[in-house]
Amino acid sequence: MANKLHELLAVEQDRKNKANQTLGETKNNFTKKDTYFEGMTKKYVSLEESENEQIPDENKEIVMTVKDKIQEMLEAVITAIDATLSKEETNAANLAKADLIIDEQNFGNFSATSLLALETHLGKLKDVYEAIPTLDPTKKWSFDAQRLVFRTDEEVKFRSVKRPKVIVKYEATKEHPAQTELLYLDYQVGKYETTYFSGKITLSQKALLLKRIDNLLEAVKVARTKANNVEVKNIKIGKKLFDFIHKDVITI
Repeated sequence: MANKLHELLAVEQDRKNKANQTLGETKNNFTKKDTYFEGMTKKYVSLEESENEQIPDENKEIVMTVKDKIQEMLEAVITAIDATLSKEETNAANLAKADLIIDEQNFGNFSATSLLALETHLGKLKDVYEAIPTLDPTKKWSFDAQRLVFRTDEEVKFRSVKRPKVIVKYEATKEHPAQTELLYLDYQVGKYETTYFSGKITLSQKALLLKRIDNLLEAVKVARTKANNVEVKNIKIGKKLFDFIHKDVITI
């Protein structure tokens, strides 16, 4: 972080631009790359010792997780927020300030302009968190502590093939030959064992994250209202400025 205001001003906009770019990329990943968060393993098990057909296993690796994308986003956003509030606090008058308190935790004393800037950052952040993809509610998920992702129990589906079988409808007699019929029947020859993995989060986890952001936004608005509850310092400089500009040229 810069030590002088002119140094901070030189880099603040770049940091804000980088944060906005990172937020946009993260939201794009959440909304347009849903399959990147999903993985699976599918294994075929034959139920017939004599079966010659070989069916290969299927594997799909998770490309990204919600946690990874948020971690990648954090550094740029934190740097931008810190730069903006550092500038605002350096420029702020000491009067228009208030404590930012959330759930009895005091985050510090900030100026109204800093709180307004923070509210803007949090609004952009909420937009990204609202796009976080969540687990498929039709599946039962549990957290895999080794992989650090969610997984389902093994799902089993049987594989059937049709094979011909001669059915004897009437046994042969001295007078008549046997009556038979050729049918094609389904035989279970194997089973697929599939486990699904996901780098998404649960609906309740997403709801909790959004609730905390809303709590932050509400606290920032309350603090900003308190910070603005100060006596206005009336500055009378406008007429003097125009008097200087118009002197000996225009009489008003």
